Amino acid sequence: MKRNLEIKLDKKPKNDVIFKNLFSKNGNEDMLKEFLEAIMKIDVEEIEIQKEVELHKSHVQERCGRLDLKVIINKTIVAIIEMQMKNNCDMEKRALYYAGKLLGSSLKTGEGYDKIKQVYIISILNESRRKLKRYCTDTVTVDSKYREYEVVNGIKYIFIDLQKFRKEVKEPRTKLEEWLTFIDYEDKEMIDMAIAQNKLVAKAEKEYEYLTGDEATRRWQELREKAERDEISAYDTGKSDGEKIRYKTWNKKW
Repeated sequence: MKRNLEIKLDKKPKNDVIFKNLFSKNGNEDMLKEFLEAIMKIDVEEIEIQKEVELHKSHVQERCGRLDLKVIINKTIVAIIEMQMKNNCDMEKRALYYAGKLLGSSLKTGEGYDKIKQVYIISILNESRRKLKRYCTDTVTVDSKYREYEVVNGIKYIFIDLQKFRKEVKEPRTKLEEWLTFIDYEDKEMIDMAIAQNKLVAKAEKEYEYLTGDEATRRWQELREKAERDEISAYDTGKSDGEKIRYKTWNKKW
């Protein structure tokens, strides 16, 4: 049976098309720096946004157009920020895949292992089934018996659960809470507080208002909707064909 293919994309800042447009735009580096500092708890002196995947290219064909933001920080750290709107139960595997890919690409031919950059995988989840109660978790690899010993310190995984954030935080009191309030864009009273408290969040709000009215951004959202519908349709068609084959095979047996 065909599923309803009507898809409504969330046009809030957590929509990855809007998110990447917002934080990768020239002139918005100050916003991205503060956001990264709030998440990573480090001083961000310099950032370089990787442009290997430009927004105007047909990246929507890859996994329904999921767009991630890749940033080089202080020339020694490479970070991926990804928005995941749906719980596909693959976030840990995706994070592991990204980490391996980044580690491999950060080392040039002939360079020693000491040149490998520190890797941060930052996953912002609109919803999840993770059992951890905290909305922000910083995951590292430690020894099973000596938990204080970090075995691999070159990779850090940070998961931010917006669903838990909404339940836990009722008033933005830190830079991270101000930015997550804006990105989540669910509670107007909290959004107004974050804008009043943080000049860069106020700047982000103005940029967001522009982007949501921008024709190119709307076109990207249309492409995303089409890609989502195509994936669902392909899944349903494959499932239907598979059921027909099984039915024919069963009839032949009998």
